[in-house]
Amino acid sequence: MNTGELEWRWCDDIGMYAMDRPINDVPDYREGHEGEILAKGSCDHRTDYCNETCYNIKLYRIYKHMLTKDVRNEVAWQAVNAKAVAKQLKRKRKQVLRVRGCTRGENIKDLSDIFRWREIALETPETTWWIPSRVWRNPTLNLMTRRWLSNLPNVRVDASLDPSNTKEEWEQVELEGWNIMFYGDNELTHSPYSGKRMFKCPKTWKGLKDHCNKCKGGCLSDTQSITSLKEH
Repeated sequence: MNTGELEWRWCDDIGMYAMDRPINDVPDYREGHEGEILAKGSCDHRTDYCNETCYNIKLYRIYKHMLTKDVRNEVAWQAVNAKAVAKQLKRKRKQVLRVRGCTRGENIKDLSDIFRWREIALETPETTWWIPSRVWRNPTLNLMTRRWLSNLPNVRVDASLDPSNTKEEWEQVELEGWNIMFYGDNELTHSPYSGKRMFKCPKTWKGLKDHCNKCKGGCLSDTQSITSLKEH
């Protein structure tokens, strides 16, 4: 029976709990179920660059059990209950002042995700939620995210950008007020639109493990920032 809770995993590198969702549709290979989908993929807003360079795609080939976990994660997310998540976090032994959404998959695939996150954030006012996303690429969901989610004091929805994004797209996300996470070009140090200098992520540039849960700049800043993530 689904309890309305999510399957969190502790990530040592960022010092936070996080969740995952499937990137692509997960097909059912059982006899008699060929062609059916066990869980729908979430990465509807990705760029071609993101799809081609995603390290999780490579991990799927190595760790076959990831697909099974993806199905379980998506079933839990579709039935999530904000009050149950709040109680769940209170039982955690490690810090929950900062919690990340997906490290794999898209946090805000559709309108229902915006309101799932909103309900969770309102039930957990002492937790700051880090929600990287490409939802800004969908005009309708972009507007709804800014209206109903990213304006909450304990939510940080970061617009994810990569080298394939145009100067016009940089202009859009900066003028709309998004925090920005950029990866894919270590030589790019300033915004192509505003010229604003990027904040170099201490975790990826300096190798500071367990730093994200205490970092005062970049991705979790409460004022607009542009964070450069060092390319692997």
